[in-house]
Amino acid sequence: MLIPLALRGVAYKPIGASALLRRNLLVYGLGGIVVPFIGIKLIDMLVALFIR
Repeated sequence: MLIPLALRGVAYKPIGASALLRRNLLVYGLGGIVVPFIGIKLIDMLVALFIR
């Protein structure tokens, strides 16, 4: 089911280097720093529910 989607690929959009860098830093930089802390806190709260 995923093979036709993979063969189709991703649409290419010409974009400047600075805009591409800004988008990648926002998505991967912020996501790589903030999301793990939120995930760890949610796991901690879930474990705390079952221990008490």
